[in-house]
Amino acid sequence: MEDKTMILVIDDEPAIRMGLAATLARRGYSVVTAMNGDDGYIKAKQAQPDLIISDVMMPALDGFEMKQQMSEDPQLALIPFIFLTARAASEDRVSGIRNGADDYVTKPFVTEELIARIEAVLRRVKTEQERGRTQVIQSAQEEMDKLRKEVLQNFSHELRTPLGNVMMSLDMVVNHKFTTPEEQGEFIRIAHSSADRLESLIADIILLADIDQNKLNTLRQTIDPENHILAPIKRRLARYETKRLSFVHDISLDAEIKAPRREFAQALVHLLDNAFRFSPERGRVALLVSAGKNGGATITVQDEGRGIPVELREKVFERFYQVSQGDGREYQGLGLGLTIARDVLQFGW
Repeated sequence: MEDKTMILVIDDEPAIRMGLAATLARRGYSVVTAMNGDDGYIKAKQAQPDLIISDVMMPALDGFEMKQQMSEDPQLALIPFIFLTARAASEDRVSGIRNGADDYVTKPFVTEELIARIEAVLRRVKTEQERGRTQVIQSAQEEMDKLRKEVLQNFSHELRTPLGNVMMSLDMVVNHKFTTPEEQGEFIRIAHSSADRLESLIADIILLADIDQNKLNTLRQTIDPENHILAPIKRRLARYETKRLSFVHDISLDAEIKAPRREFAQALVHLLDNAFRFSPERGRVALLVSAGKNGGATITVQDEGRGIPVELREKVFERFYQVSQGDGREYQGLGLGLTIARDVLQFGW
């Protein structure tokens, strides 16, 4: 059953307050009443009505003062408002509108006219809300279309670049387009490095799909520091050889760390990759790992990068966030690294 429209009636004259409440109730509205501005403000906070009808001249807070207070309250500011008063002068009407009223009705009033004005205000508000929802939906759709386009363009680039390097290098080797064994070795190295980038990208997409489908591997196995922490990190550090970074580590395991090995290593690699990527040339990156209770671990990554602004510290964990930088973005990647790292490491295995 559809909820009734709720109207708050505020008037210090009991006869008017009770009579108007009865009339509105007969018309199918749910009605709440208040005897003055102070009471009206409290009732509005409690009931969150769809419309307020208020007298202007009241003891304590008058109607204008009460409306001003409501306008400063985020919970009440958007509630439509009709002033009901015996003051009929044009300047009073203007004052009412300037104080944020949606309509202004003078006493004595014709019941049918008041009902018509109430229906008109509610209709206008509903139209504006629907228009606002439509605009929000349209804006969200436009943003989604833009993001989808950027993701596809970036994904295509991230795939094609290493794949092209693999095919070119292998073609040079297969067709003996080299002059020395050293040159052949360099082509093979390029192919291997590019294939490693492709493998990492595909592994990220698969892991992300597992997370989305709640199929993340939960088999806890003992983590070996060399094979499951340092080796994959050092392979990733090799991508940043030209930056000549200093990587130091302190892995203190007085107890075993137990976690899904592949996923744990993948998450750590992304944390360190982020540090390597944003560190300055010759910068220092440190990894500190210590065993915790019940096979857990405390992981700390330190770098000398420029840091993340406070307002972006949650946003950087959003999927594809880096893509939002557009064609002129400074760094490569799909923007999935920190998303994967947080999703994996906060998962209760």
